[in-house]
Amino acid sequence: MKSKEISVLVIASLILLPFLSVESFAQSNQVLTVMTEKESYAAGEPVVILGLVEITLADTPALIQVYNPIGNRIHLAQVDVDTDGSFSEIVISSITDKNWKDDGTYTIQVNYGDNSTQLTFEYGGMMSAGVQTTPEFAMEENENMSQTITIEDNVLNYELTCAEILGMTPDTEMKSMIIEIKTECDGELNITLPKDVIDTDENGFFVLVDGDETNHNAVTVGEFWTLTIPFSYGSEEIEIIGTYVIPEFGTIAALVLVVAISSIILISAKNKQIFIPKM
Repeated sequence: MKSKEISVLVIASLILLPFLSVESFAQSNQVLTVMTEKESYAAGEPVVILGLVEITLADTPALIQVYNPIGNRIHLAQVDVDTDGSFSEIVISSITDKNWKDDGTYTIQVNYGDNSTQLTFEYGGMMSAGVQTTPEFAMEENENMSQTITIEDNVLNYELTCAEILGMTPDTEMKSMIIEIKTECDGELNITLPKDVIDTDENGFFVLVDGDETNHNAVTVGEFWTLTIPFSYGSEEIEIIGTYVIPEFGTIAALVLVVAISSIILISAKNKQIFIPKM
């Protein structure tokens, strides 16, 4: 009797084996596709990773790891996979982070279930500023033209493509310089700023274009900073944030005026007290 039961179990196992291995085979050999939004990123740009799996696994996240050119892991994240098999991750890079200081080829390792894949992207410098020539201006030659602007007796030299500067105002509260521009197409601002006008510490400048952080290149020589800032067509404002900015003339004048008026009022009050007879 026992031999018959064993035979039945063996036969049943042989019959069910193909069906039991289909799911395992599908899970371990499913298609795992991963790509970055761009092939190369400039220093400071966020890196966008997009992925797609053929078969979703219950309660199983995708594991994403990023390695710099010298092999150090600089990012680790577990990302939920949507029901359609898609997933994404935005890796925030920083020009002040030593893990992102090396220009070159960075590696992304993605694991999902029993599957894994790798891809690479280029990072660093100004190789990919997210600036592309607007088609309608593609045939125009946009040569850099050296120009100057004066702020509080300080002459600032700059070169600007595809745009013009409408105004430049220091913001003492934010310790920043606000530059208003009018663009004709995607372009770049290269400006030399005396450290008496704006300066920063070892953490470097923080640059916003229309309120969004953008990559830039900053070089210091002697008592000057030279910044290269890309912008896109339609941009209206560039803000360079440091740790010191020259006080705005209008603000100083207003403070002097307030102090002067206060002094006059105080002196007048004292004089009245002297000449008013006591009762």
